[in-house]
Amino acid sequence: MKREDLYIRSFRGEDGFNEFVASLGGDPVVVTKASGLAPSLPKGLINFESFAGTCRLFEEAAARTGDPYFGLKWALCQPKDFRFSGPVVFLLTKATDVRHWMDMAISYQKIHTNGVTYRYEVDKVADSVIGIVSVHPLALSCRQMVEQILAAIALMGHQFIPDCKFKRVTFQHSAPQDMTLYNEIFKCPVIFNADQTTIVSEYSYVEFKNTGLVTKITSPFVRKYMDWRIVKHPIAKQTVSMLVAETIPSILGVNGSDIQHISRTLELHPKKLQRLLKEEGTSYSAILDEVRKNIAARLLADSDISIARLAKILDYSSDRPFTTASKRWFGMSATEYRAQAKNL
Repeated sequence: MKREDLYIRSFRGEDGFNEFVASLGGDPVVVTKASGLAPSLPKGLINFESFAGTCRLFEEAAARTGDPYFGLKWALCQPKDFRFSGPVVFLLTKATDVRHWMDMAISYQKIHTNGVTYRYEVDKVADSVIGIVSVHPLALSCRQMVEQILAAIALMGHQFIPDCKFKRVTFQHSAPQDMTLYNEIFKCPVIFNADQTTIVSEYSYVEFKNTGLVTKITSPFVRKYMDWRIVKHPIAKQTVSMLVAETIPSILGVNGSDIQHISRTLELHPKKLQRLLKEEGTSYSAILDEVRKNIAARLLADSDISIARLAKILDYSSDRPFTTASKRWFGMSATEYRAQAKNL
């Protein structure tokens, strides 16, 4: 594998990153160019770009703003409704317990990047669950991104798991001069120069059951997330079909693209949603199919993501039904369509 083969799903341009860099006195255009990334991304909710470049983006932002705590501050500055983690928050409404949520979130992340992996180990004797974040070595310097990732995990844990407390956090890089932000975010011992990057909690949190409490907590967040998506793309307000088409890409990849989950997210009964769509001359299945087709066409032409991963991103159970759909959409397999598109 080459460094160029590392990729990550990006929401750059949608998540306020440029505005945040500017608020710290940096020039987001200069930062982006210095990281080797394109100044802008194709229009759409699903885009992929270089993972190594994204790591460089964080490091360049920290260097050019003169702020060694850039990653932590970026995590803290995220809206309290976690709108930029919408799909992951959405998973909480489906989870039976925290372990189930962690398993689904890890599966979700696997199909959206090959640059960083997430896993956890259970140590019942020590009453601990050790969450481990491993960044691919080809990414090179990634301190700011790693700190942002663990900070986001900690903040989400404090928000969604009642009485959540972490035992310790460990980083592989060296200690900073000022521990103020680390103490504020993690509220536990933070160890540097460790063998692994980890965040450790009590085992009991993993078995915390979703008895409706978590769903009640997260549903307003999911609703805020979708409201924000609609505001970002106001054309979706015009018709119900446009609203559905806008909603689907936001939660693709979490096995939540069936009408029951979409209608729940939109706070509509499935039968009412189908009726409203029928009045507009369409159906949920037709909209889902068109959204999948458009995303597939763009990512096959503009990225090198594998067919198997793309199938999972589009919420297909495997690559076989995706191949069948590709032949129906394009008159050829996904592999053939990619080869043809790249030769144009």
